[in-house]
Amino acid sequence: MTTPPSEERPGPRALLVLFLTVLLDLVGFGIVLPLLPLYADEFGATGAAVGLLVTVYSVAQFFMAPLWGRLSDRYGRKPILILGLLGSAVAYLVFAWSQNLLWLFASRILAGIGGATIPVAEAYIADVTPPERRAGNMGLIGAAFGLGFTIGPALGGVMASISFEAPGYLAAGLCLVNAFIAASLIHETLPRSRRAELQPLAAAGHPVVAMARALRMPELRQVLILYFLFTAAFAVIQPTLSLFGQVRFELGNRQVGYLFAFLGLVSAAMQGGIVRRLVPRFGEVRLIQMSGIPFVIGLVLLGLAPSLPILLLALAILAIGYGGALPPVLGLVSRVAPEHVQGGVLGVGQSVGSLARIVGPLAAGFAFDVGPSTPYLLGAIVAGLATVLAITLVPLPRTP
Repeated sequence: MTTPPSEERPGPRALLVLFLTVLLDLVGFGIVLPLLPLYADEFGATGAAVGLLVTVYSVAQFFMAPLWGRLSDRYGRKPILILGLLGSAVAYLVFAWSQNLLWLFASRILAGIGGATIPVAEAYIADVTPPERRAGNMGLIGAAFGLGFTIGPALGGVMASISFEAPGYLAAGLCLVNAFIAASLIHETLPRSRRAELQPLAAAGHPVVAMARALRMPELRQVLILYFLFTAAFAVIQPTLSLFGQVRFELGNRQVGYLFAFLGLVSAAMQGGIVRRLVPRFGEVRLIQMSGIPFVIGLVLLGLAPSLPILLLALAILAIGYGGALPPVLGLVSRVAPEHVQGGVLGVGQSVGSLARIVGPLAAGFAFDVGPSTPYLLGAIVAGLATVLAITLVPLPRTP
């Protein structure tokens, strides 16, 4: 039977447009993230308040991501992607207009709601990609994350030197341009005939329920705990690195943006290129065990860094450890999951990651009030626990 023109499956061009859409969205996120603690500090926030400010974004994503996914199953992928981009634009305008700490909290909650559409982008990829090629195409999302965290912070630092409002205006403008691109160039990939079929599956997608079910599987439980620990350890960076650079090295907005850009660049290079060559050679479990060592060393060295060159070295070592550990952990999540619940388990993995990005920044904010080095030493302990847990994993047969 011939597929109606309105339901044609887009090809590589559609994936390229989607990649651009996700990339611009994450560039906007990267513009704001390094500046958030500094802006909060100007409004008199404590370290604990900054940690909470970063945390509310992930809390909003934890609860909104499944809802966006269910709405995309009912109304299609394209309108939900556009709605999320418009919501993000509003969030960044609130950020630009912030008059006090409450405005910043409102902007982060709105940004978490609007930015929780990444699962919808992944569903779009699944719609247009044969099963045997989905893993490679899902890497587009990871590549967009790495590039977004390289370009965004550098832009944010430059714009912050212009005015307080400029970074928020730029991020909002990118989201509006992005929404126009999505409306003009992205084609709907979920035919109306399939939407009714997905309703019963979408109704069972609450993250808490799905997580409880996944944790009953022993092998999967161990890998998900590993993912949680590594993600939480790395997340101590988000609310504290800007303040750490300001307090210890007297860095300004632009210089702090460059720190995040450097971290994102090394991590993107590790995840986007080097890991692909290392996994076939060592296997996922061995690579996780090896990566845990620079992960811990990078966090300890970061906390104790006496000079800017040592700080950059610490960030590079940390990015190598994080970039080497996370992709094989996610690969293990997929490999140990039963075939008939692959999609659901990967969704649980996203929820576990969101939960870690709630706990990590919140703990780091309180730890920063104890001392500027404390969040990174705490993160090193958590990463060390993850490395020890990785040693107990049984290696899986390598993929030919």
